[in-house]
Amino acid sequence: MKNQFTYMLVFIVMLGTAHAQNFTTEGNGIRNAIVANNNKDQILYVSELDGALAAYTLSGEKIWSKPAINPAVVFNIVAADITNNGKDELIAASANGTIYCYTSTGKQLWSYTPKHKVRFSEVAVVNNGKPQIFAGGNDYNLYELNAKGDLVSTTKIDGVVRKLMTGNFIEKDKQSLFVMTYVHDKFRWDFLGFINPVTKQVIKRLEYKDNKLKQFGKTMITDFAVADINNDGLHDILFFADLSFKSFFIALDSNFNTLATFNGSSKDAQRYAHSKGAYLPKSKQIMFQHGSIIYVLDTKGNLVAKEGKRFTAKVYSDITYIPSKNSLFAAGEVDGGNAVYVYNLDHKNWWSTKQPKQGRMLEVENNLAKLYQQTLDFKLPEYQQKSDEDWVMITSKKINEDVKKLTANNVKFVIQKSPKESTERSTMVKAMGKIALKKDKRGKYQDSREDIVQMAKDFEAKGQPFTFWAGHGNDPFYIQIETLEKILEVAPTTCYGFVYAEMANVEDARVQYFVKEYMPRLAKAIRKNNRAKLYFRYKNMFWAATSHLPLWKEMFFSNKYNDILVPASEDTSNRTQDLNLVGRVGMQSSGYVNDFAMRLIDDNPTSWRPLSPGGQRSISPYLRQGTLMAAYGARYGIVSNNSFTEEPGLNILFALMKSGVLPVVKPENITSIGSWHLIQNVDEKLIHTVDTHHNLKQYSTTDDDAVFSYAQMHWAGVDLPEHDFSSVALGVKYRWLNYMPIMPYGMVAVAPVEAKTTIEKLSKPYFVSTAKVGIKDGVKVPAKEFGAVIKATVAKGAKQLPIVVSGASWSAIKLDDNHTRLILIDPNYINPQNTKVTVTFAYKTPKQIVDILSKEELTATNNKIEITVPAGAMRFIDVAY
Repeated sequence: MKNQFTYMLVFIVMLGTAHAQNFTTEGNGIRNAIVANNNKDQILYVSELDGALAAYTLSGEKIWSKPAINPAVVFNIVAADITNNGKDELIAASANGTIYCYTSTGKQLWSYTPKHKVRFSEVAVVNNGKPQIFAGGNDYNLYELNAKGDLVSTTKIDGVVRKLMTGNFIEKDKQSLFVMTYVHDKFRWDFLGFINPVTKQVIKRLEYKDNKLKQFGKTMITDFAVADINNDGLHDILFFADLSFKSFFIALDSNFNTLATFNGSSKDAQRYAHSKGAYLPKSKQIMFQHGSIIYVLDTKGNLVAKEGKRFTAKVYSDITYIPSKNSLFAAGEVDGGNAVYVYNLDHKNWWSTKQPKQGRMLEVENNLAKLYQQTLDFKLPEYQQKSDEDWVMITSKKINEDVKKLTANNVKFVIQKSPKESTERSTMVKAMGKIALKKDKRGKYQDSREDIVQMAKDFEAKGQPFTFWAGHGNDPFYIQIETLEKILEVAPTTCYGFVYAEMANVEDARVQYFVKEYMPRLAKAIRKNNRAKLYFRYKNMFWAATSHLPLWKEMFFSNKYNDILVPASEDTSNRTQDLNLVGRVGMQSSGYVNDFAMRLIDDNPTSWRPLSPGGQRSISPYLRQGTLMAAYGARYGIVSNNSFTEEPGLNILFALMKSGVLPVVKPENITSIGSWHLIQNVDEKLIHTVDTHHNLKQYSTTDDDAVFSYAQMHWAGVDLPEHDFSSVALGVKYRWLNYMPIMPYGMVAVAPVEAKTTIEKLSKPYFVSTAKVGIKDGVKVPAKEFGAVIKATVAKGAKQLPIVVSGASWSAIKLDDNHTRLILIDPNYINPQNTKVTVTFAYKTPKQIVDILSKEELTATNNKIEITVPAGAMRFIDVAY
């Protein structure tokens, strides 16, 4: 009996351990994960955000890992046995323009790079007796490679490749190729259909205007799957999508008949929520993650189960079904996680499995908790003076009681409202034509002038600081000028001004009217108020390039309005944010504006939207981005209420501000500006291709030949050439979501060429360009040659700096004649990791070097210190001379 009991116990234990367990990888943020066959076993292939690749056993043991050869986003990986040895190889499509192939043991089998630059986004393998590898990207070509990685054929296609997949779509015993291409950065396919892999001819295609699938055409598709869900022996295609922030699922057969649909409730809508899905063959169900909610559907799209509420749980980067374990492996988190979470599908109500945070995101959480507590405990040193200016945060975020107690500096919290005026526009129609009647479809124009003015009066009576969102590129006249003047009159102490967004188009008659007619009147009214500002939110590369077009130059660089302008950019949703940072620093430090603003908004929109995951739960990326902006002079903040983020959230940023750990920075006290980039006769054609950010179909083989290169939407994720300004001067490796520059030569600020006299007085080196080509001694120099000029100039500037930092995003701020505050930030935005940093002190040997939060005293050796910035966090070092 005892032996029988022992046997049963061992059997139960063995049965329990047969199921996979959660594990943490040894790398950084996971982007993709797929299951691969390895003879009789299965393994997991993963790719990391910057292009690193790795293989793990299903129990989490590392088999091999390879760092990124040339860092860029790896958009897609597939597993396929192309050598016919029973082991699936790993094939990866990198935005650096290369298709990589690795064996199951980690040996690089081959790589393929076309003769011209391509931003590869997809790869798929067809095997009808011999393997055919298909790859595509942004250059309107479908590439066919053989098992050795040799190019077999190229086929012209329409649009930028969004998805390639293989399956028995048309015939039960023969594979064909599914192809989907985009022209728009969010939806509206150019081609969706099936291609014969042998002839490369179109077998079937679905027209975008097909009325039967009108709703489908409005979705942002974030994931795909192939499965036979109607048991007819042919594969179907599953689309997991976002429809106006609501979850949307549809399954189509190869005749484009709808097999299943699911429309999520508007109550579950989540802004740019990352969606992933998988087919579960054993239960014949479909799993669909939309942001922090998991749906389980049947094969008709009916809801079987739902777990979670919006904005309340971790959002996985990728989800893959593991047949040998009948489990789902949820890999990484969109914040930059490196853990793999297992859902055992044999468990009843498996979707309710609680998954405690682990790996990198737990590490980041702990790092931020420590930072927050240390900040709350911080006492302002006697050598640091309180600022006589407030931080001004336009936000609905609530401040914690512990933060309220901090008194070293003051944070003024300002609400933003968005009324839209219903007053008729006959005067404006006379001035600019019927375009004045065009309104923003996103809002209802139902507020009278009297209603809006009364709202301002009420805020003034309550002492509530406020701003109004007054205009947008869709309609610069949410609120008309007469109303704006009246608001300033009735709310002289509480009106902090007006917000304008995305009015970049200088050809728009409404924009011209605003600059020429509204601005002089607004300036006059604001100067009576002496408190309000005009906040201009622009993305793409507006502050480094577009602002130098004649119309905007008249406004931003004329010195007419430098006391009322506050330039802002979508700093947490912009693949070119480094350019907008240096542009705004240059505007302020050369005197064209008195202030600029940080803009912290939900991630996603200005990289390639379906492929840049949103729903970050950690405050870390927003916190680090806001700190970097503040460390270069952003005293204002236009801060969105990012619903996904966990507590204490931006209270950490507010604590840094109120405690004085983050000082209010005046331009003259920034000691980390090494050199300047001056813009002359900015290239309007280059600007147009970048500002037309919804249009993916703009490929040119000369896009790299620019000082600001590869900034167009269709290049999102690409590595930068050595001559590019961001690469040479700011240490940016690739253009993706929210890149935080490491500035190895110090800050390189951007200003108009007219600032040359000011820069020369500062004794700072500078170089001049049109953003497209360089200008040396009055002669245009091609960007590929001008890179050497940039490098020589920034290197010269770095030699003049008292402190130079390698490895971190950083700023050095003079506190008094003998003290400098050095701010070191983990630069890996949604790929957080411990960052090794070298700080070099020039000219003077520091008397003391102290981490002001940990109280750790550091010692310089040969005028250098080497320290580590914790993953997802930052350090504040005071240097005394």
